[in-house]
Order: sequence, then C-alpha cells, then structure tokens
Amino acid sequence: MLEKHYYVPVLKWKQGEQKALEELPISIKEATSPMLEVPPIDWDFENDTPKKTIDEHLQKVGETLSRSWGSDSPFFIDLYYVDSTDRLANGQHPLSFVLQETRTRGLNAIPVTSTNRDVAYQAEVRSAHQQDQNGICFRLKEEDFGDLQNNIGSLLTQLSVNPSEVDLVLDYEYVKPDERVRTMLFLTGILSSIPFLNQWRRLVLCGTSFPSDLSSIDSNSIGQIDRTEWLIWKRLIYSGSIERVPSFGDYAISNPAPFEADPRFINMSANIRYTGDDKFIIFKGRMIKRYGGNQYYQLASQVVTHPEYSGPNFSAGDQYIQNVANNTDGPGNATNWRKTGTNHHITYVVNELATVTLP
Repeated sequence: MLEKHYYVPVLKWKQGEQKALEELPISIKEATSPMLEVPPIDWDFENDTPKKTIDEHLQKVGETLSRSWGSDSPFFIDLYYVDSTDRLANGQHPLSFVLQETRTRGLNAIPVTSTNRDVAYQAEVRSAHQQDQNGICFRLKEEDFGDLQNNIGSLLTQLSVNPSEVDLVLDYEYVKPDERVRTMLFLTGILSSIPFLNQWRRLVLCGTSFPSDLSSIDSNSIGQIDRTEWLIWKRLIYSGSIERVPSFGDYAISNPAPFEADPRFINMSANIRYTGDDKFIIFKGRMIKRYGGNQYYQLASQVVTHPEYSGPNFSAGDQYIQNVANNTDGPGNATNWRKTGTNHHITYVVNELATVTLP
C-alpha cells in the first residue's frame, strides 16, 4: 500500500505537463502517483476535421512517458477522452497500444476505468490486469456517488477483481470556493458509505477549485483563488468523522474540463499561476496577441518579489521564474509557463503533505 502522504495530481498529457514531470527530482516522483489523461485529438476548426489519426496521436506516447516519468513509481493512465470507437490502423484498441508501450519500457502503468466505459474498454482493462498484475484504478465521479455500492459492485464483477487489487479514486472535479462547507459535508457522507472501505489498495480523494478561465482576475493585477480542494482535505482528515484517511489528489494548476475552443479566437492574457499557502496566486498581465509575450519578464519579477515566492532552489519551475526575472531566459510561451507552474505546484504539494501529521 502507498504511503498516506502519497500525492495524485491529475494531468492532461500535453507538452507542458510532460516537461513539468521530466524536471522533477526522483525524491518528488517517489512521493507522487500522477493520473495522466491522454487528451482528445486536436480539432482542425478550419477544415472541420481531426488534425491527426489515432495512430499519429498516440505514436509518441510511450517515448514521452518514458522520458518524462522514467520512474519505477506507479502512475495512472486514463484514455477517457479518446473516442471509444477509435482503433489503430491494425485494429488494436488505443488502451491496448498505450499499455503495450509502457510495458515494453518497464513502466508501472495502472489503467483507469469507470462506470461509463464501454465493453471493449473494460475488456482491455481486465486483460491488462491479468497480464501485468499492476491492479486497476476505479475513478468515480459525482454521477456515481448516488448509487455508490451498486456502481462499485458492478465494476468489481465486470472486471473480476477484488478491492485489494483496486485503487479507488473519488473525483469530485470542480468545486467553487464558496461551496467548501457543503462539499466537505457531502464528501464526509460519501467516505462513510464506501463499501469494503479498508480493503481498497489505495483510496484517493481528488478535486480542484481552479476555474476554467481567469476572467475573474483583473488584467495587470495579482489575484488569488482559494485552494478549496486542499482546505477540504485538511478539514476532513482532522474532523474525526472518517474511518480511513484518503490520499490527496488535485488537478494541479488546471481545471478538469478539456480545452475545446477554436484557438484562432482565443485572446489569452499573459499569466503565471503560482501555488502558495492554501491558495493559487495569479500574476496576470494583458492580452498576448496585442501586448506580446515580453510581459512575462515583468510578471516573473512580480513573482520573485512576492512574499510567498519559494526561492530559485525550491524547484526547476522556481529557477526558471528567477531566470526570466533576471532576463537570462524567457520570456517563454503558454507551454513554458504551464510547465513552470505545474512543476512548482507538484513540488509544493509533496512538501506540504510531508509536514501533515495524520491522525
């Protein structure tokens, strides 16, 4: 069983997140078990067609996983956003291909499933478990919570597994900061009603308060958003009302919803997302299309002079921020800053969890 302080960040498997993991030291990776979501195939809005075939989309997944994670520590892999009807040119199921790629590279991948996967997907999960004996992850969301016992029982039967072979992730996704108390009470009830509570290999509680966009933060300002998921988890574990303490999971510095808008019409503002004590600190500039990327030099300077800046030696992300503030690197683009913020965030949470004294 994993340590109680083990951290589960849910990450879209894109270049920024890949580089964020690649730059983590082994000590942080050993305390982390990321849930990696293979994103949907990018859409060509101009021609109204997918930009790639499924073969092209998955072509480098094994290579990127090996380069970015490259650790014996287990990680979760979820293909929920891949079209269930897609098959590779040779007829192979996408999940089968991805797990084959991880297997040949000696990576410890745990397939993720849930109640809304089709028969073919579930068959691939069951087959992978029988072959690899790595276990399975059940990822249950709010729509599953109403009939938790039957939903869990159905998955156990369908996949022919025992709870001791399963990592159970309760993912409540996005929660508004002002709904913290209501959500905590709701989750207390859910945690008290889980069947086989002490038999699951791992139990994880996951969610986020990070919004789908930063429109609530004014341009040329420093704003903040409560890390409601972290506050809920801390309150729960000290409440004395739950029998088993779940591991902590979140969505790092992202919202759960995939990005689906036409990028030609997106007017993104320069911003640095920086995790601090119980909050996300947002350093926001103005629209990049109009005012350019050089705004990041000023934003990085604001980060390094902020009281909650962790210092250049804290993480690779923090070192990059210092370099940009010093004009020795950068200014960077959206991918660079997703890498930077995610790398800092994972390091920050692992350090937070290491200081938590569990009851």
